[in-house]
Formats: sequence, C-alpha cells, structure tokens
Amino acid sequence: MSRPRHTRRGFATLMVFAVIALAAIIIGMIQTSAFGQASAGREALARVRAHWAARAGLESMIATLEWSTENPDLGSAFTLMDDFVAVSTGDLDGATYRIATFDESREVLGPADAHSRLNINRLTRDQLLTIEPLMSEDVADSILDWIDSDDDTNPLGAEIGYYAGLPYPYEPRNAPMRSILELELVAGVDARDVRGEDWNLNGLLDPNEDDGDESWPPDNADGILDRAWSGVLTAGSLDGALAPSGQPKIDLQSANAGEIVQRVKTDSNQAQAIVDYIASNPNATMRDFIVRDLRQLAQQAGGDGGQTVRIENLTREQLGLLLDEATVGPAESGAYIPGKLNINTCPAKTLEYLPQITPEVADAIIAERSARPDGFVSLADLLSVPGIGRRQLAAIYELLCVRSNVYEVTCRGRDSRTGIESEIHAVLDRSTLPVVLQEVSVR
Repeated sequence: MSRPRHTRRGFATLMVFAVIALAAIIIGMIQTSAFGQASAGREALARVRAHWAARAGLESMIATLEWSTENPDLGSAFTLMDDFVAVSTGDLDGATYRIATFDESREVLGPADAHSRLNINRLTRDQLLTIEPLMSEDVADSILDWIDSDDDTNPLGAEIGYYAGLPYPYEPRNAPMRSILELELVAGVDARDVRGEDWNLNGLLDPNEDDGDESWPPDNADGILDRAWSGVLTAGSLDGALAPSGQPKIDLQSANAGEIVQRVKTDSNQAQAIVDYIASNPNATMRDFIVRDLRQLAQQAGGDGGQTVRIENLTREQLGLLLDEATVGPAESGAYIPGKLNINTCPAKTLEYLPQITPEVADAIIAERSARPDGFVSLADLLSVPGIGRRQLAAIYELLCVRSNVYEVTCRGRDSRTGIESEIHAVLDRSTLPVVLQEVSVR
C-alpha cells in the first residue's frame, strides 16, 4: 500500500523546519562569533588608544624635563614642578592621559620627586635606625652588609653565608641597591614594611589599596596611602655632573680664575684666592668655603690676606653659586653617586630622619620654605633659617640639595569610549643629557 500523501507532506515540512532551524543556529553562531571578534577588536583598539595616550603623557614629561635642564629658571625652585603640572593632563583623539602621585590623603598632579626621599645607599647605621616603621638593628646591619663591597658581617647583619644557606640561595649584591625592591631580599625584611599599602609601588592609592579586607593588600580603608619605607626611602635618586645652570660642574682643581668669575660671579681677586687655596691644600673640600671666610682661606694659602690686595669675603649669593656650580675633584666617569635630599620637596618628617637635623630645625626649614615663594634656590639660603649657622650648614651640606635629577612618572591613559585604561610607570634621570629612562613598566 502507498504511504498517505499527507504523511509525506508532513515529513517534508519537518525537514524544511529542521533546515531553517539549523541555518538559524549557524547564522546565530556566525553572528555571535562576529560580534565577539568585533568586540575584541574594539577592546584591542581601545587598549592601543589608552596605551598611546599614556605614552604621550610620558613624552610630555621627558620634553619638559629636557627643556628645563637646558633653560633653567635659577630664580625659582618650583618652576619645573609648575611646568610638570601644566602638562600632566591631556586630551587626544579618543583618549586622555593623567599624570599624578599621591601625597598621603590627596592626589596631586605631576611626577614624584625621587629626591624627596632618602637614598638608602647614602645612609649610615644611625640614620637607618631612625626610619619608621621601626627598623631593627639586625635589619640595619643586614642592609649595610648588602650594600658594602666586602664579605665581612656586621655584628647583627648577614652576608653570603646566610643567603647561601637558604632553601633557594642567592648572593647579596655587595654594591649599591638598584631598586628599593631589593630591600625585600635582605635578611629580616618583610615586604609589608617596604610597600605598606602601595603594593604595586606606583605612588597612587588604587581601589584595592583602600578597600579594607576585601582584597590584597591589607589596608585600613582610611583614604590615606601608607607607603611604609617606600615613602621614605629610594635607591633611584642620583647626584649628577650637571649644575643647576645646566652646565657641567667646574672642577676647582683644574679651573682657572676666569671660569670662576664667569660661573660664580666673583671678582678676579676672589676667584684667584679660591684657585690658590685649592692648589695649596690637597685635602680641600667644598665645606671649607662654608665654615671659613674667603679672606681666612686666602691667608692660609699664603696670599696677601687683605694687606696688599684686599680680598672680599664671598657674599651669600656667591657662596650659593660656588656650592651649586663647583666641585673639588673631577667626577668619576660613569660612577654611581647616590642622590641627596631636596629641601624644596621633602616632607618635614623626612628631614627629621637625619640625626644631624633636630625636629626644631626641620620645622624651621619647612617654615622658611613656606615663606619663600620661590623656595630655596641655593643651599646658602639655609643660612636664613633660625638655628642654622655656617658650621651646621657644613655638617648637612653633603646630605641636602635644592635641585632634583630623578623623577618617577605614573601616567594613566584612558580610552574615552570604553573607559579602558593603560598605565606606564617610568623613572626619568636628567643627571646627564639627554634624559635617560632608568626603567619603564607597563600595566
């Protein structure tokens, strides 16, 4: 018997529906895949825009730093930071960038000054023991053992014997630290003492660093960035061969009187007295010009001391230029010289970590800085601070500066359409020209 016609028609209809359903599924899958690829493409493009916006912000910092170095404003210590702030935000085609750092409870535009912190490679044991949170004697000794070039262990320290006995052994550097993160390799150091709440060390209070126990790292969600030792110490600041004028420092051991007249604004007799003193005293240092008057130094050098040719003492302005523009002995080529603490940018508390500076003098320095619209343009300006005389200035001369060479830039680029961000962290060094990128990381 033949199959009923309506049965055959029903089967054909089912087949048609099945084909249509299958086609719909295939088309849906293709559309979903295409949408996913388009979405991924848009996200990738957004990340590229955000990255290049961050890169544009970094380039603006480099250009500003090089311009300031070649065209310095010697009358103000704050011009460079003002210039940084002026270019710390920017709008591009479809993206923006923002450069900022965190000052305890508030975000401020511009890069962080590495010289606003103490360079750990310059500190003595007594200075290390003043650092908070509490630094114990064994950790201080271990830090010094890590940095010094020998294998002799300080009383409570650790040298290669300790590190070689660890489950995963390594060797101490026995040279200056290159990064503050090296502290975490030193015996007895806890990473939380180094980083505090700033776990990624970008100088910003990120959401996960201000949410209590919801995510790592541990924090108290008080809106204040506790940076622990990383907020006080650095290994990145550098003392360079360039003077505030942007020119190489003059070596008084080889300079002639004419060069000193030009750079220090002395008269010819003063310049010659400086040359004669350096030539007659192989142990001369820049401190000598702080502690004693130029006329006294001329007499020690065997000059006329004012009898035939009257030698005027250096004015405060001339002394400041001498300290800024000159050095005794040539700088060793390629040598690493840890940076000093900038009295124009450091907090009062950081000054107090130096045993040579009492809390009262630290407060007086900050008060005097606040009263000066242009800040301290020379270390000789410290002689205006109550409690600081020539001998006190000579004692702290090797610890302080008024011009920074190294800046830490955290630049976030943001895609305007999607809100996707890219972060670049870089360390800029202008101790020589052109500006050097000490390190760059992309997040």
